Amino acid sequence: MRALSTSAVLSSIVLSGWLTGVTAQNVNVDAGNALSSVPDEQATGTEDEPVGVIPQPSIDSPGMVLGATLGELYTDNLKLAASGKPKQTSWITEIQPFFKGAWNGPRFSGVLDYTMTGYLYAGQSRSNQLAHDLKAHGTFIILPQHFFLDGTALYGREVINNELPAGSGTFFLNNNRANVARGTISPYWVQDLGNVGTMLLRYTLGRVIYNHHGISGQNAGLLNGIPDITSKALQFSVVSPAYQTWGWNLAYSDQRIEPDFGRGIEYAVAKLGTSWQINDNTKLLADVGKENRFLLDGTSRKLGASFWDVGFDWSNTRDNLKLLVGHRFYGRSYQFSWMRTAALLTTAMSYMEQPTDLNQQLLGQDPGAIVTSPAGISYIPSLRNHQTYLMKRATASASYTMPRGSLRLVLYDERRTYFLLDNREERVANANIDWLFDIGASTTLTSTFGWQRYQFQDGQIIYNRYTQLALVHQVNPNNFGSLRLRSDSRNVQSGAPGTPGAHGYRVNVLFLQWTHLF
Repeated sequence: MRALSTSAVLSSIVLSGWLTGVTAQNVNVDAGNALSSVPDEQATGTEDEPVGVIPQPSIDSPGMVLGATLGELYTDNLKLAASGKPKQTSWITEIQPFFKGAWNGPRFSGVLDYTMTGYLYAGQSRSNQLAHDLKAHGTFIILPQHFFLDGTALYGREVINNELPAGSGTFFLNNNRANVARGTISPYWVQDLGNVGTMLLRYTLGRVIYNHHGISGQNAGLLNGIPDITSKALQFSVVSPAYQTWGWNLAYSDQRIEPDFGRGIEYAVAKLGTSWQINDNTKLLADVGKENRFLLDGTSRKLGASFWDVGFDWSNTRDNLKLLVGHRFYGRSYQFSWMRTAALLTTAMSYMEQPTDLNQQLLGQDPGAIVTSPAGISYIPSLRNHQTYLMKRATASASYTMPRGSLRLVLYDERRTYFLLDNREERVANANIDWLFDIGASTTLTSTFGWQRYQFQDGQIIYNRYTQLALVHQVNPNNFGSLRLRSDSRNVQSGAPGTPGAHGYRVNVLFLQWTHLF
C-alpha cells in the first residue's frame, strides 16, 4: 500500500475537494481547540456563546475566524507503559494555528475548518510531530432549483487497532494511529413534479485513503493488509407533497464499496412507503421493500431479502416520538427515536439497526455514520477490520440547565454481529457525565467522569475510565485560557492470555492552553 505524504494528501484536497478523515481515540485528552470540548455544540458567533468556546461560522451565520493556541502539557506516562513497567515523564509543547470559515452566496455555500498542530516533545526531538485536521463541505448550484454539486472533505487521524493503547490525538508515543483522508463528490438533480411530489436523482463517488505517514518504522506493519477503497453510490427517490393526508415515497439506493485489493461489498435497498396523517400530532407509517441479504460466509445476495415495518410518528410542541417495528433478513427489527425539549431539561433517546462496515461509516453514507460522544471518543471498529456487520446502536442523553451552569449525561451502547460463519460479536458501552459550573461571568469549572467497556470478537474486554477537571477563563472575546487536570486508566481482561500488546495503564496529565483570536 502506498504511503502518501501529508503535502500530497493536502494538495489532493485542494484540487479535488473531497478527501476526508476523522479522529478516534481510546484515551482522550482533547487535542482540538481545547477550550471547546464539544465540537458539535460550539457557538455560532451569537451573543450568548459559552465562556472559552471558539465561534463556529455556519451557513446560517457566515464569516471567518482565525486564531492560534499555545499549550504546554505534562504527562507521567508518555508511552502509555503498562502497569508495573518503567514509565517516562515528559513535557509536550503544542502550537496550533487554526482557521474556520463559512460562506453563503447565490451560487456557492460551504464551511471549512482547518487546524495544524505541532507537538514538541522535551528530550524527544526525533519524535516531534505535525498533525493536520480538515473538515469541509460545500454545495455549488449549477442550475438553480434543479442541478447541484456537493463535496465533502475531512482529513485526520484514526486508531489502527483498538485493542492496543491509543492516546488522544497525536499525544503519547504509541504509534497506533494512521492519517485517514476520506471524502465524497456528489452531483444530484431535484425535480418538482407538482401534486406527484419531488424527485431526487443522486450519484456519489467516495474515497478513503489510509496513510503510513507518522507511523514509526518498527510499527509500520500495523497498516499491512488495509486497502484504500472507492465507493460508488446511486440514489433515486420520489416523495409525495408534505401537505397531503395520505403520503407515499418510492426509493432505491445502491452503494458499492470497492477496495484496491480484495472482495468488495454492496448495499442495495428498494422501498415503497406510505403514511396517513390521522390528526395534527400523529402520522401512521408503513414500509415494504427488498434489501441485500448478507450471508454467513461473508458474501451477500443483491436484493435477496424482503422486509417490512409499521409504526407511527407523534409530535407536539415539546416532544417528537417515532417507533417502527418490522422484519428483516436477520429477524425482528426495531427503530425508535424520542426527543423532549423543555425549558430547562432536554432529553433524547434513539435505537437503530443497520448492516454496515467500517468504510461505509467513515464515508457517512448510511444512517449509522460515526457517532462521537461529548468526550470525543468515536466507536468505530479497528481500521484493520473491514468486514460487514449488523449494527444495533442505542443512545440516550439528558442536558439540564441550572441557575449557574449545566449538567449533562450521555449513554451509548452498540452491538456488532459480524456476518461470518460463527457470527462473532463485538460490543461497546459508554457512559459519561459532566457538570459545568459558572464561577463568574468569565470563568467556568467543569468536572467530567467517563467510562467505557469494549468487548472484542476474541473475548478480550477493555475498560477505560477517565476523570477531568477543567478551569476556563476568558479575558475578552479574543483571549481565553484553560487549565485541565486529567487521569485516565485502562484495565484489560484478555480472552486469549498472552495477547501481544494487551495491557492496562494509568496516565495523569496537566494541560495548560491559551487561545488568541485575530
